[in-house]
Amino acid sequence: MKHVLNHWLQTQQNNLLQWWSHLHDVTTGSVAILSYLDPQRFARALTAAANGDDQSLRALFSELIADQSDADLPTLVRHLNQLHRIARTALLHDHADPATLDSLAQLFEHALVTLAEVWSEHTNQLIHEREFIAASLDAASAAADQRALQLKALNDISQRLSATLDHDALIEIVIDSLHRLTDAYHVALWLTDSDRRFRVVACRGSTEGPSVGYVLPETNPVIQAAFTGTSGTFWPTAPTDPSHQWLLAGCSVLVIPMTGGEGVIGAVTLQERHNPLDLRFMQDLAQSIASQAAIALQNADLYHTIRTLNAELEQRVIERTHELEEEKDRLATLHAIASEVNRSLDLDLILNNSLEMLAHIVQAEHASILLTEEESPSLLATRAILGRKVTPDNTVRFAIGQGIAGWAAQHGQTVLVNDVQQDDRWVTIPGSNRKREGSMIAVPLFVQGEVLGVMTLSHSRPNFFHEGHVRLLNACAGTIAIGINNAKLYRMIIDESNRRSELLERQQRETSQITAILQSLLDGVLVCDIHGSILSVNQAAGRILHRPIEELLLWNMHDLIQHCLSTHAADLPLEELFRRPLTTDGTPRTFSTTTTIGNATINVSLSPVLNENDRTLGALLVLRDITREVEADRMKNEFIGTMSHELRTPMTAIKGFTQLLAMGGLGQLNDTQREFVNTIYNNTERMINLINDVLEITKIESGSIELEWRSLHLAEALSGVIAELQSHISQRQHQLTISIPPGLPLIRADAMRLHQILYHVLLNAVKYTPAGGKITIAAREILNVDFPEPVRSILHTNHRYLLLSISDTGVGIRPEDLPRIFDRFFRAENPLKVEAGGTGLGLSIVKPLVQLLGGHIWVESTVGQGSTFYIALPVAAERA
Repeated sequence: MKHVLNHWLQTQQNNLLQWWSHLHDVTTGSVAILSYLDPQRFARALTAAANGDDQSLRALFSELIADQSDADLPTLVRHLNQLHRIARTALLHDHADPATLDSLAQLFEHALVTLAEVWSEHTNQLIHEREFIAASLDAASAAADQRALQLKALNDISQRLSATLDHDALIEIVIDSLHRLTDAYHVALWLTDSDRRFRVVACRGSTEGPSVGYVLPETNPVIQAAFTGTSGTFWPTAPTDPSHQWLLAGCSVLVIPMTGGEGVIGAVTLQERHNPLDLRFMQDLAQSIASQAAIALQNADLYHTIRTLNAELEQRVIERTHELEEEKDRLATLHAIASEVNRSLDLDLILNNSLEMLAHIVQAEHASILLTEEESPSLLATRAILGRKVTPDNTVRFAIGQGIAGWAAQHGQTVLVNDVQQDDRWVTIPGSNRKREGSMIAVPLFVQGEVLGVMTLSHSRPNFFHEGHVRLLNACAGTIAIGINNAKLYRMIIDESNRRSELLERQQRETSQITAILQSLLDGVLVCDIHGSILSVNQAAGRILHRPIEELLLWNMHDLIQHCLSTHAADLPLEELFRRPLTTDGTPRTFSTTTTIGNATINVSLSPVLNENDRTLGALLVLRDITREVEADRMKNEFIGTMSHELRTPMTAIKGFTQLLAMGGLGQLNDTQREFVNTIYNNTERMINLINDVLEITKIESGSIELEWRSLHLAEALSGVIAELQSHISQRQHQLTISIPPGLPLIRADAMRLHQILYHVLLNAVKYTPAGGKITIAAREILNVDFPEPVRSILHTNHRYLLLSISDTGVGIRPEDLPRIFDRFFRAENPLKVEAGGTGLGLSIVKPLVQLLGGHIWVESTVGQGSTFYIALPVAAERA
């Protein structure tokens, strides 16, 4: 039958809402209760109960009863009975048999039983909860009463603690209150001492426990617990190990830390023997009292500290007031002395007035000021004496470091001597009537670390002066020293002004003389500053340049050189002169050139204007009219040329006839005749060579040499010269070495002039090298930057050159002869001078020829080791 009922209930789940609506129609208030039930869930729970599982139904009733606190059991039973009747009616309508109807009745009866059980359980639970709440309220009420009593006691204790700031009284209040409120067997209050140990400062109760003065180290476990705990530590039974001997046997122990704003300052220990567990319930009260006590004790300590500080502050205020009064007096004295010092620049007046004021203030009987002597700064001499005038008779001199004053000057420290009889630095002045007695102060006078002197003040009574006097004198010493320094500077300025005035007058006289001399010069002179602005011009410069002096003064030297000397401006590099005014040997550089202005030939030279420290101040341009000298030189050259031609014509005839005689063209000659004819021939040859050299020099000087420029191989030019001199080289058995690398660039030169240059230099090497010597010829390409410094400034900066060197192992040239080696007719003294012969014109011809080719020649030599001639010639590309 249950199976039939289950099947019917499952088919009626969709009609359950209709049953619910019927229930609503016939039941008053059912909606309010049953609205909390889910019809579908109720149907499932009822079906499960029909199958023997009433858990879902029980849970459903529990939730309904818990949620509907205003629902009573009869109402719920009536609802279930009404629902049973509705279901029974529906089941009868479906023609159910009586067994199924009985099953339905049993199911709803079981549901009623379940509902009653759930209701009973819920009711019992509510009864238990209300009983628990009632008991809790009673306990809370008792606890509140006890708490109120404790709060009242704490309030009383707090008022008593607040009423005093006496440290000992506070301790008594705390220990009495703890013992009275806790009724402990033994109560002790511990505070930390200066050694971080805990010491009993008060105790109550049994005399068996630790008494006042008992000390525990900070390593004691109980004390460590007090420091690490925040609310106290409780032991039901006191520990028995040796570190706890101070605890009473059989007692419980409560340790409460006394924590204030600055941490733990102490601890309270309570021991109880009769009722050990009572301490546990007193822990909060004891903790509160301990915390208030800690704060009160800290406040008392703070109050004591403040009172101590206040007393110290009052004392410091008194002392500071006294110091300020002394400072006021010092400032007034300083002001008076500063006013006196600033009022005058007379040294004696400053010293005497300052000395009188200071002696009056410190009540000194004797005072003096000693200053260093200008002639000997290591000596101190008396310059001012209190109440007396300084004379040679009372002037005293001390070496710095001698006596008390000398010691003060040497060490730069003020000396306070309480009794001069006890001071070994005292020096007795010969002839002085002053006794060695009393006290003394010596103050050094310094300005910017330089000692100016020493001020001394003394009194016949020992220990008369004190540190206040020292501070005053030290403060005044700086002002007096500044006044002394200002007076000396003023005197120095006056002397310097007078000296400069005299110097200015002398310079003005000299300037007038120089201007007169400058204007009287026939050479034109222009002077400019470092920026090129022309500062001075003489009359001759205006005449030579055909411009008024006023106009030239407005020119800049750079513009003047470009405008008036444009064709030769490159020969007068003003900027280069400013950058490097000196040569490598420290002599001023000079640039010169010759130009034509109108019909006149002018020699122009440019040199730096330097001061005594070789600092460039400007430049000097000198214009010299050499028209007459040029004309005279031209006439001289014409005369020399004419005379040379006139002399060479007969010499050529003599040479020809002499050769004819030597060859036997007019008959055979005997040995004596042949010797005479050879002598005539050799002298004729020497005279013709001399005439040719003179003619060559004349052409060079007159500028009449015409060059035939061609690109030449240096090796080819050397081969011709070597072939011409081969007989001389072989005759003297010299070893000739030539080092010319392949691929050297061509040089652009005149072939004949290059031959002359190489011939004369190589001939010198052959003649001035002893037989069996060594001659080396080398060549290489070189840039300007690779030349030695003196040569580099002469040659063009960006050109490439061939550098030819001709070295020998000859007699060498003395250093003093090197500057003259290229002069006309100069022959250096050496062992081969007579044997070599010659006129001394060869090298004087070589140098201008090298310069005409755009090169430079110089020599390096060591006496006894040989010489090396260097010839630098520009390569062909640079000459194009």
